[in-house]
Amino acid sequence: MLHPSVTRRAWRTALVLVSGLATACGNDPPPPTPDPPQVNLTVPEGNLAGTALPLIVNVSGCEKVATLNLYDRTTFLKAFPYASGATTVELAAADIPYANPLVGIAASLSLTAEVVCDDGRKNTSLPQPATFFPVARAVDDPQGLQVYSTPLAIDGTGSQMTFLSCAKTTTGGLETMYRHNSAGGGATLLQVPTVCNASTVITPRNPTSRKRWVWTPGYGAFALADDFKVSSRTPIDVAVNDLSVMPNGDAIIRTRTGIIQRVSHATTDGLGIGVTRWAYKRDISVNDPIGQLLVTGTGKVLVASHIAYSGNRADVVVEELDAETNAANGTRISEVVVKEILNVNAATPLPVGSFSPDGSILYLGFALPENKSQIIACISNLPGCNGNASRWATDVLTGQVTQISTYANGNRVAAATTQRVWLLDNATGVIRNRENRSVDANGALHVKYLLPAPAPSTDLFFLNGPEAQGQTVTLPVELVGVDQTPGSVAEGRELFRYQVPVSMGAAFDDTNRLWMRTGLKLLQLQPSSQYRSARP
Repeated sequence: MLHPSVTRRAWRTALVLVSGLATACGNDPPPPTPDPPQVNLTVPEGNLAGTALPLIVNVSGCEKVATLNLYDRTTFLKAFPYASGATTVELAAADIPYANPLVGIAASLSLTAEVVCDDGRKNTSLPQPATFFPVARAVDDPQGLQVYSTPLAIDGTGSQMTFLSCAKTTTGGLETMYRHNSAGGGATLLQVPTVCNASTVITPRNPTSRKRWVWTPGYGAFALADDFKVSSRTPIDVAVNDLSVMPNGDAIIRTRTGIIQRVSHATTDGLGIGVTRWAYKRDISVNDPIGQLLVTGTGKVLVASHIAYSGNRADVVVEELDAETNAANGTRISEVVVKEILNVNAATPLPVGSFSPDGSILYLGFALPENKSQIIACISNLPGCNGNASRWATDVLTGQVTQISTYANGNRVAAATTQRVWLLDNATGVIRNRENRSVDANGALHVKYLLPAPAPSTDLFFLNGPEAQGQTVTLPVELVGVDQTPGSVAEGRELFRYQVPVSMGAAFDDTNRLWMRTGLKLLQLQPSSQYRSARP
């Protein structure tokens, strides 16, 4: 039944009267619920290698903060005290759950801050991404110099530690090496007699001469003494292809023209050019180098070469030279055709090669069609690489082989293809990667440098970077660490992986600990045992 307007007005009046009586009787409406507090989390460096991860927390809307908790996704990490304003807190390296499959090393984090007021109100910040790689020590470049991240070499320990790098001071200017002091202060500068760039190699410091050799493929080489002075150098017209160091510190150099020569690490002629004690050249000079020269502990030099003939045939030859000879033209002790290659459809491929540490084995990697490869192990002083002259041949591996290196005191062989690293048993050639899966460069990156840890360590590291653009060398941006389980059939696995947006280099110090340079920071990695304990 519809009510006339007078009746409706009467009802409204009655309701207002009842409401007023209820208020007069003390039934006040409940107070409005206070807004939740606001919490903001900021990650100053979203990609950081260091000893701790600093964060900034800002809370508003609490008279007093009772609890401030930090989470990675849903995992509680740590509680922090909070007073007021923008407060910096630090997550220590040990606070991060690396064993979580979503985290790993370097840690890929999604951080949130939860705040609880003293009256029980609480709120959570928006998630913030962060990448954190734990290291043992971080040193800032004292001069803030943008030198090349690679090459890198490290001398000394503790407060006496120095870092060697190089750069061009001005466009078209002189080539310069820098020695930085870890304790701060300005860098020492040295104008060097040859090109020093991202392809330059700085050899380990020789225990006898206390010198390093610095060489750049296609250019010259020089010996660098402990006092950061050049003690010897190659003649201007020498273009170095590869270089190895003798026990006394002299260099054995193979030039781009195929000449093998011994150059002294010191000179007294005032010109700085080292004495060439002997220079050897093959009768057949048209050959391509395979791998690095090897100086053995018995004073011999092993040289592997690829000699191509007509008819798509080629030989892999190993020559043994006497490093201590007094003959000006060198002394060849032996020559062995280790492997004959015949390819009926195309020119014979140039294999990738490397000697075992004692020189008894020559490892050869051959590229196969359809982005495949095969590695074979040949006795270096027997012909043919078959029967007793052959140690093993792998199954077909995915990828085009680019590098071969031994590690774990020669008990393992690392074969790098364009984007993969295969770990092989030196005695059998059996793949020792965990689950027979290669350890790969990330995304479109290419494997640039293999870095075997010095014996007795069984660790292997490698640096990855973008594909080279023509003749332009690209710098590494990713470091991968590989460790292995104990025993003769030990398996290798990825231990950590860290990528930066700029570039990086890496080198071992005098205690065989690995350091990394990226941007303006020099970072000493933790011992591998600590990474293993964080990610068993």
